[in-house]
Amino acid sequence: MMLREKHILFLYILLWFLYELQGLLWTEGNILSQVIILTLNAMAVYYFCMVNMKVPDKPAYIYVLNALMIMFFFYGMVYVLEGDHFYLGVTVNKPFNYLKGIMNSLLPIYVFYYFAWKNVLTKRYMQVLTFFFFVVIIISYWSEELESRSILMERGVDRDGVVNNMGYEFLCLFPVLAFFDKRPWLQYLGLICVMTFVVMGMKRGAILIGTLCMVWFLLEMFRTAKSYKKLLIVVVSAVVVVIMAYLVWHLLQTSTFFNQRLQATIEGNTSGRDFLFATFLNYFLYDTTFFQFLLGSGANATLEVSVNYAHNDWLELAVNQGVLGIVLYAIYWISFFQAWRSMSGDRLIGFAFGLVLLIYFVRTFFSFSYGGMSIYSTSVLGFCLGAGMRGKEEKSMAV
Repeated sequence: MMLREKHILFLYILLWFLYELQGLLWTEGNILSQVIILTLNAMAVYYFCMVNMKVPDKPAYIYVLNALMIMFFFYGMVYVLEGDHFYLGVTVNKPFNYLKGIMNSLLPIYVFYYFAWKNVLTKRYMQVLTFFFFVVIIISYWSEELESRSILMERGVDRDGVVNNMGYEFLCLFPVLAFFDKRPWLQYLGLICVMTFVVMGMKRGAILIGTLCMVWFLLEMFRTAKSYKKLLIVVVSAVVVVIMAYLVWHLLQTSTFFNQRLQATIEGNTSGRDFLFATFLNYFLYDTTFFQFLLGSGANATLEVSVNYAHNDWLELAVNQGVLGIVLYAIYWISFFQAWRSMSGDRLIGFAFGLVLLIYFVRTFFSFSYGGMSIYSTSVLGFCLGAGMRGKEEKSMAV
């Protein structure tokens, strides 16, 4: 049975890697991609059921996640049945894409949670996955970089840099680096690599979160180091900071676009987010009916209000799911925080889980969070929940 479950987990992860690399291996969105994502979601739904029927003493986080999934599924199905295609420039936003995005983002948590509870997904397994994560994300980063530059060239835009959204995916590598606590030199190399790509991606939100994660990571390494190693940790951490400072200085000297992004940030330019925030907040407070205020205007209603997403989870939920969505989402983050606090007995698991919490909570204020999770983060989240619960069960049995 254990051997079969290991094969199933391997197949699940392999299919995700293939799906992430679509566009390179085959045409994006073709029949093969559709078969892969349907298979992945079918497997995830199965393990959603297995977690809820077979796993005892689940943390409150899982129950709140269940409620969040049910809410999104209900609104998504209504949107699929009654919604129309929506055009964002040349991009066609189909009603099913809303539901697919939620499922791709949140359902994998159940898969990894189940396999961690069964002790199939282990710390060693996560260490091996980390190297594949780096390879796939780096390939995806350069693929998006080349595609963005090609589009600019076709439009006749001469620019020495582009904004690369894969910077957010690199943030997900901070938590998996925590599992290499016995090999700090790998952690330092990983930190440098991750922050290099985050800075090069020029997503200001990703750079902010990356800086917070790096500072926490270095402080945690210093805090947990033995007394005779603390000085070495300080020296190496200083080297890492110097390297990152040099990278920023180099970009300032060589990239006009990087200078423009930095200057825009200093001047408070939010890429139109302040206008979007005001638009959606005013709509929610003053332009909704009583039932729209309580239950929202439906999935992707933000596209109808302002032909754009809110780029803020709380406003997105306010418009789409109303007070119901906001309250449930707040409870979700409270349960997330409580789950992290309950892991205080296992420093490593708690640290990795805390990094996931930090990354995605901060993202709620200026990017897509609940709909933007990937296998790189859901694997850590599910592993930490499952491993933490298994540890409590073993202690209980020992008593």
